[in-house]
Amino acid sequence: MRAPVSVILTPRWYFGGPLFALLFIVLGLAPANSQSIDFSSRELEQGLALERAINAQRVRVGMPALKPLNQDLQRLQLSYSAAVLNELLDGANCDHDYSAFQTLQNQVSKAPAKIATAFPASEVIGCPINSRSWSTQSMMSRWEQSPRHNQILFKRPNRSKIGCSVRSRGGFVASICTLWTPYN
Repeated sequence: MRAPVSVILTPRWYFGGPLFALLFIVLGLAPANSQSIDFSSRELEQGLALERAINAQRVRVGMPALKPLNQDLQRLQLSYSAAVLNELLDGANCDHDYSAFQTLQNQVSKAPAKIATAFPASEVIGCPINSRSWSTQSMMSRWEQSPRHNQILFKRPNRSKIGCSVRSRGGFVASICTLWTPYN
């Protein structure tokens, strides 16, 4: 396994959950650009591969491709994703934490206009599975076969941006993709 790549500058913080992580940023206790969210280069590439696969399928079904997030929104996305994925990998329950997602939405709504160019509208989660069974193709197949995930990813025309993250730990892999709408 490769060493983690620091996506955002140090110092390193460990957050106990997605709400706590976002609370630090919202309250200004630690500015977003001074935090470190460590994803390995492999995990970062897997997230980008999910984004490419989702876009390829969207184009195949006649939907517009989604654009990547700007750097500021990507920081928020990575902070949120790291906390959610860590929580998924720590516990036996694989479910959406809507309060954490609402905190992300609230954080974006309070951000300056130059940062808040898009708004998090929906997400899909890839529950932790054995790392030997995980691949971009297997995750896409699961989401395509699920009517709810299929609708979120491939049938909503007002989505404009995407951010996907993948986290591997202890022989398991979890993933999350957040779809964003233009911010008005």
